[in-house]
Amino acid sequence: MRRISILSFAAVFVLAYQPGCHPKFQPTSLQYAAYDVNQQATDSAYIAFIKPYADKVGETMNNPVGELPLPLVKALPDGSLGNFMADAYLAMAREKFDPSAEVAYMNHGGIRLNQVQAGTLRRGTVYEVMPFDNLMVILKVKGSLLRQFLDHIAEEGGGGIAGVQMNIRDKKAINIRIKGQPLDTEATYTMVNSDYVVNGGGRFTGFKDLPAQKTGYLLRDAILDYCERYKAAGKPIPVSTEKRIVHEQP
Repeated sequence: MRRISILSFAAVFVLAYQPGCHPKFQPTSLQYAAYDVNQQATDSAYIAFIKPYADKVGETMNNPVGELPLPLVKALPDGSLGNFMADAYLAMAREKFDPSAEVAYMNHGGIRLNQVQAGTLRRGTVYEVMPFDNLMVILKVKGSLLRQFLDHIAEEGGGGIAGVQMNIRDKKAINIRIKGQPLDTEATYTMVNSDYVVNGGGRFTGFKDLPAQKTGYLLRDAILDYCERYKAAGKPIPVSTEKRIVHEQP
């Protein structure tokens, strides 16, 4: 193992006593000493102890969970990676909790890889994309509040979304369609989101006081289950190329 490198510094201070009740301290010089990292002999007993666990983790993380026909890209106002994640949340919410789910969202900042290559998708890559243990939450949201949230997304520049198409103009959401129909501000929509966003993460607090179905289901597991469903059917994982959020030029 490598020893942790240490940057040690020694500061030399001269106390300058000033008249009054309290002395004042004035540094007069600052010196640094740098120490190189040395290669140490490995602890063979420790390596032997952790090897079975490391091998098991490596084997699990290398397991293929499906085939991607196209690369997935993180981008704004929307990208195929964020939309893929939102698609997975929406599909698994419908399958496991609420068939009436209509809209799903994945916050852009929570996506932790910029790109996933086409080809075999492995479990470890899903963990890299979504390393957080965020949980799926299902909400009944009035159309007027959903519009406010979509305005917030527009102000943030976009994000991963499913079940919605919209344009952004002057940092506002316009031409909003839910399942192809114009947004009805008086209707109630079933939305799939993360506990992070629902609890006010990302600076939107409109969902905090709403009744919510807290599923206890990890969003990462939703992605894995979504992929495994297609793998079991012998099909590639769907990758949408549609533009769900379009940023209009002024």
